[in-house]
Amino acid sequence: MPAPLRWDTNGLTWDSGSTWDEQQSNNRKSKLMNTKAVTYFGDYTEASLSPVSRAIHTALTANAATFGTLPVTLVALDALIDDYDTKLAAKADKSKSSTVAFRVARENLEEALNKLGNHVNNVAEGDPVIVTESGFPSYNTNHTPDENPPAAPTNVRLSYGKVTGTLVVRYKTDRSPSMNEIQLCTGDPMNEAAWQGVGFFQGGRAQLSDLTAGAIVWVRIRTLGLKNTVSDWSDPAQIRMV
Repeated sequence: MPAPLRWDTNGLTWDSGSTWDEQQSNNRKSKLMNTKAVTYFGDYTEASLSPVSRAIHTALTANAATFGTLPVTLVALDALIDDYDTKLAAKADKSKSSTVAFRVARENLEEALNKLGNHVNNVAEGDPVIVTESGFPSYNTNHTPDENPPAAPTNVRLSYGKVTGTLVVRYKTDRSPSMNEIQLCTGDPMNEAAWQGVGFFQGGRAQLSDLTAGAIVWVRIRTLGLKNTVSDWSDPAQIRMV
């Protein structure tokens, strides 16, 4: 008796009940659903942990409906970040008491970020879009996490927003998803002290507001990487506000 006809070498028969595109769809899904939020923050320096935490707080606030009931409330996270910043500043006196207090504040903040990161991973189930919405740094589980500094963003373009005093910033990064820090300058761009932080933004677009008409605004961007790495600043771009 001749062998029955088969779909392919996996042995699926014509009447197996599988659909023609089942194997392709499953493979495609498995390749896409492989992004994880970073849950360990012990490698971040004292100066960088707070900005990353605030970027996460901002993103989780903006996308609260996606993540449901959080294991650490956003109010509690905000308080932990404030406490961390206060204890970090106090540690400058190098006293034993302030050093211990800072260590406790850092441990509390890292623990909260760990719980939130695990929650994000449970909700996202590897979906890169959902992980990006959380604001957490992330990595691809199909590859060894790239701990090298990212490349600097390129192709920075500035355009006017729909509302007076707003500015739309577009740029390209070499990582997706990405979290990016933006700074602006209304003075001498060669003077580092003239640059001011605006915030942290996901992807390749951001909108800035409350800018003064007639002012010349310079903008630069850098990308956050894993384990406290950051890219170089992009070449600055300028525009005169109207």
